Amino acid sequence: MFRTRLLAVGVAAALSLTACGGGSSKDDRYGLETAGTIEAAVSTDQPPFATASKGGAPQGYIVDITNEVARRLGLKVSYKASTVPAALQGLTSGQYDLAASGLGVTAERQKQVAFTKALYWSTTAVVTRKDESATKVTDFGGKKVGVVTGTVQEAFIEQKMTGAREVKFANQNAAVSQLLSGNLDAFVVGGPDAEAYLKQYQKLKIAVSAPVDHPTSMAVQKKNTKLLGAVDAQVTAMVGDGTFLRIYKKWFTEPPADGLVSAWPALKSQLGS
Repeated sequence: MFRTRLLAVGVAAALSLTACGGGSSKDDRYGLETAGTIEAAVSTDQPPFATASKGGAPQGYIVDITNEVARRLGLKVSYKASTVPAALQGLTSGQYDLAASGLGVTAERQKQVAFTKALYWSTTAVVTRKDESATKVTDFGGKKVGVVTGTVQEAFIEQKMTGAREVKFANQNAAVSQLLSGNLDAFVVGGPDAEAYLKQYQKLKIAVSAPVDHPTSMAVQKKNTKLLGAVDAQVTAMVGDGTFLRIYKKWFTEPPADGLVSAWPALKSQLGS
């Protein structure tokens, strides 16, 4: 019995030390919640920005950039699956250091979090089944149009798709499932995500595509200027040495949009134009 008690005390002490060495130990170099580790929220239903591999590990464009930044900074990354709204809230509450997803930079979100420099320049796509006849945003009056809660596409529906019956979902996969089954008439999502779903499902098409006026980036805690500066510095170095474009070409077939090239002029010479 005495030996059992000693073992129990030893285990408790070990757990206590692990906790002290984890979440309660700040990293003053980069203002991280856990020393040496970026606590990153990732939405794994954002192809090709972030998805889950067969083994469950996150993969994608944003994940590759995050991992390369962390490698160059000598840090680890601990990914936690999260929705976009929960990730942004987790930044404000100190649960996460980084929202490692493809996030549209909006004025409203900038009140809550700080964004890294531009990582992508997207489009907005209205995805339908191929039997849908609508070809303009004004053709969806009275139709059921899906959107993921907390995304920038909510504003697109409200401002552009007059009369559409907005249906909100917690994640993209749920919306696509309902679209395929005929319970939705359309789903509004980022262009790259739409293209990825078209490759998976031959029944779908992009009925409408529209440019956006903002970049896609990652986000950090608004107060954490140390991490923001470190991430931006490493992305800048990655653009300069060609690593950024190499990662981009791994996940996208189309060349970087003009907005992204304007944000990173070095890309122009690397693209041979």
